[in-house]
Amino acid sequence: MKWIVMLLIFGGGIYYLVNRHKAELRHQEMVEELKKEQIKKAETAVLPPNPERIYPTKFSPATLEALRALTQDADEKVRYASMDVLWQVQDERVPGIIRKMFETETESQVKKNIISMLAKDKSKLSLNLITYAINNYDKETRLKAVEAIGTFSSPEAIAALNPVMNDYDEEIRLKTVEAVNNIRKDIQAEKEKRMREIEATTKSSSF
Repeated sequence: MKWIVMLLIFGGGIYYLVNRHKAELRHQEMVEELKKEQIKKAETAVLPPNPERIYPTKFSPATLEALRALTQDADEKVRYASMDVLWQVQDERVPGIIRKMFETETESQVKKNIISMLAKDKSKLSLNLITYAINNYDKETRLKAVEAIGTFSSPEAIAALNPVMNDYDEEIRLKTVEAVNNIRKDIQAEKEKRMREIEATTKSSSF
């Protein structure tokens, strides 16, 4: 009788260990699938269409018209400040105003300030507007545009820089390669961050 009990205990232990091993394998497979999914998300991250404003301020038509007119003011600070406000309130005409300012603005600093402003809002619209500035006649503006695109952690930003790799200016080409590398690093960092989060979650759930 004693031997039968021992055999039952031994058999039960083996059964438990085998099933525990199977459960661990299934869990590991689930973790690996989750990791692959998160890596794919990081590699294919899509920018939102427009800057995200939870509660955008609404101005009257008269105020908007006045601000639009001030983007052509004689003073460069006024031109930039009025355009900045229009961007923040998401005026429907602001993309066209920005493109026009890139074409007609004579002060490099104003154009660079616009690019810096756009780069704070990571969206398809801001990326497209900055990309438009790459073709500017002013080299400082072009360099600033390439540098700004390098802060967008998205494959879309790399695609925007692809044509610039063949630019006639070697400094522009170098800045473009550096920008692409920055984007690569940011995407890689995002992957690693997601992996750490998954590992931390799975460890805590295993206890």
